[in-house]
Amino acid sequence: DSEGAMPVFEKTGSGKTLGTVTYTSWDKYITTSTFVLDEATPPFLWRTMATGQDKIEVTGEGCVSADTALGMLDAYQTKFADYVTGDDINAIKAAIVAASPVDPAVKVAEEKAAQVAAAAEADY
Repeated sequence: DSEGAMPVFEKTGSGKTLGTVTYTSWDKYITTSTFVLDEATPPFLWRTMATGQDKIEVTGEGCVSADTALGMLDAYQTKFADYVTGDDINAIKAAIVAASPVDPAVKVAEEKAAQVAAAAEADY
């Protein structure tokens, strides 16, 4: 266990896909983002992204907060609306808000506090 290492969250179950949106930048790079709620209670929100020019060059998946996802989707609806295609962004946002997914930063803080408490308990 290395100090300061980021915890690894694992997706619980196959999850429920909320939707996929694709952003095409001015230089023709395409970024496709898919949002999935896992089967934990309460759920974690996962964002899978694939990007590239002419072909997929990079893919990645991460656990994100509702605020992060909603901020991205808000930007896609406003500032970048002309460059985005895909599923209904309002429906994706509504599903995220309704699910109230766990904020991974809060989960990390809770786990760190539990580790500190366990270490303090072990000292007595």
